[in-house]
Amino acid sequence: MKVKINSLTPGMIVGEDIYSLKDNLNLKKGQKLDQKNIDQLLRSDIIEIEIAESETAVGFIQKNFENLPNIVDEVVYSKWINSINDLFHHFSKEEIYVSLNNITEEIYKILDVKEYFILNFMNSFGNDSLTYHSLNTAIIVSIIAKKIETPYIMYKQTVKFALIHDIGYAMLDERIINDFESEEKNALIHNIVAYKKLQDLKATLNHEIIESVLYHHERYDGKGKFHLKGEKIPPLVRITQVADAYTSLTELGYTPYQALSWILKKCGFIFDPYYVSLLYEITGYYPTGTKVKLSNGTTGIVLKRNEIEFFPEVLVDNETIKTGPDTNIYIKEVIE
Repeated sequence: MKVKINSLTPGMIVGEDIYSLKDNLNLKKGQKLDQKNIDQLLRSDIIEIEIAESETAVGFIQKNFENLPNIVDEVVYSKWINSINDLFHHFSKEEIYVSLNNITEEIYKILDVKEYFILNFMNSFGNDSLTYHSLNTAIIVSIIAKKIETPYIMYKQTVKFALIHDIGYAMLDERIINDFESEEKNALIHNIVAYKKLQDLKATLNHEIIESVLYHHERYDGKGKFHLKGEKIPPLVRITQVADAYTSLTELGYTPYQALSWILKKCGFIFDPYYVSLLYEITGYYPTGTKVKLSNGTTGIVLKRNEIEFFPEVLVDNETIKTGPDTNIYIKEVIE
């Protein structure tokens, strides 16, 4: 049903995607409104929005780009999601050890990505969004770790951390999606809450993983909560941050191109430049899902990067087009 902006109340569920760079709005179907969202809407030119019943919106699942194949088979993906969900809500010492090991080993074996691949995920909004975000972040971290030939023991620690980096939100009542510069209470305390509750698992979880949970919002320039700077920030954190930001921003409605642009602007401030460069290496300048206009006048969606990152493969009317000097077809512009 349509509801006037001045009649909105916190807790209502958005029934449509609302995106406006001009008004700084990034609301997704299934997202719960808070007072900050409502204040943003009141300052915009929007008169009314679609509001959904909470029971139909919570858990709503969306494929980022329905006409592109997923990076992981949907059955396997769903299995991992269920395992992470159980871990977040009913974990004990034994369960967290077994679950994290099993998922990490399966990601290592099954996610056999080639040099160039389609980076397409599934997302969920509402109560399940945290599990999807955690898995998507871990998948990107896994790709980066494999790219730099991280030793297996270190690879496992890194992916395990990526899977539980935001577990604090499972211990709270609400998740803040883009929490890198947020001043909202849950964004500021979710890492501390998790760190305290994970102290009993020191014998099960590696000390570095638990420490990284606490420090995972430190800034590369040293202006974070604990003032760790540069390489003083644990490497597990620095590699995970770029993946965390990318998956969070695309979940909010940023295009992959816009998400990468945002991360690049924060390079050297929030993010380690080395890991930003690695993220760009795996996505290319035009990441999967970027809508582009080609030099021949057609429009399409970037399928995957190619050997030269500026000449990706583009899907146009279900036909794969290779851009570059071989075809004399080039990307003319990005369509936001």
